[in-house]
Amino acid sequence: MKILEEKLRSIKEDVLEIHKLAQKAVDACIDGLRGDEEKKKIASDMEQIVDVINTDVDCECVSVVALFQPVARDLRFTMSMMRISGSYERITDLAQEIASYNVQTGFDEVIEIFSKIKLLHLEMFNLIGNALRTGNTTNLKKELTRLDDEIDNLYRKALDVLKETVRKDPQTIDKVIELVFVARHLERIADILSKIGARIIFIEEGVRVWIK
Repeated sequence: MKILEEKLRSIKEDVLEIHKLAQKAVDACIDGLRGDEEKKKIASDMEQIVDVINTDVDCECVSVVALFQPVARDLRFTMSMMRISGSYERITDLAQEIASYNVQTGFDEVIEIFSKIKLLHLEMFNLIGNALRTGNTTNLKKELTRLDDEIDNLYRKALDVLKETVRKDPQTIDKVIELVFVARHLERIADILSKIGARIIFIEEGVRVWIK
C-alpha cells in the first residue's frame, strides 16, 4: 500500500532526526559538565525538541496501527519505532541532566574517563544510525556489546577514582555524589543505545536478541 509506505517512511525520517538530536545532546553534555554554557543550552534545547518529535512519532505510529493494521515487518517496525523514539527521548533527558552539573577543579581524571565514555557513545550512535538508515544489522550486536563492555569498565574505573578521592578528602563528598550520578547516567545511556540496537535487529531479522 503506497500510503502505508509513505507513512512508515515519514516515521523513519522522524526517528532518524531524533537520533541525530540525541547524538548532539550526548556530544555536548560533558562540555556542559565542565561549565560550557553554550553546550548546556544545546543539551537542554535538544531535550525539548526531541520531546516534541517523540510525541509526534507516538501519534503517527498509533495512527498507522489503527488505520492500516500492519502485519509482519511493518508491524514490527511500527511498534519498535515507538519504543526507539521513547528511548532517544530518555537519552536526551540524561544528557541534559549531566550538562546541568558543574564540575570543580580537582576531578580531571574522572572527567577524562567521562570524555572517553562519550566517544564510545558516539561510536554506538554511528553504528545504530547506519543500521537504522540502511537496514544492515551485520555485526551490530557484536559491536554494540563490545562498546558497552568498554563503557562498563570505564564506569567502574570512574567509581574507583571517585571513592579514592573522597577517601583522601572527605570534604569532596557532595561533588563526588554528583559525579557518581553523572557516571551512572553515562553508563545508562550505553544500555539504552544497546536496547535500541536490539530493536533494530528485531525489525530487520524478526528475532529478539539481548544486548547487555
